[in-house]
Amino acid sequence: MTTVITEVLITNDRRVNLALDIPPDCPIGAATVTVTFQPKFPRTTNRAADVYGQGQGQVWMAEDFDAPLDDFAEYS
Repeated sequence: MTTVITEVLITNDRRVNLALDIPPDCPIGAATVTVTFQPKFPRTTNRAADVYGQGQGQVWMAEDFDAPLDDFAEYS
């Protein structure tokens, strides 16, 4: 049995097109192919990052955020 490892991109429609270079020592004819998907970047197990609203009250915006800047007065 010969193992061939390749990286693929799983598209939004959950499909993968494979084009493999088969090693020359593999015999010609019928074969069984097994595909195993292993995430390249495994998802973290820290689910706290997925809690919506956990940063509430930690960010503020100045009242004059949209006010024109003095540095750009000559361009107005």
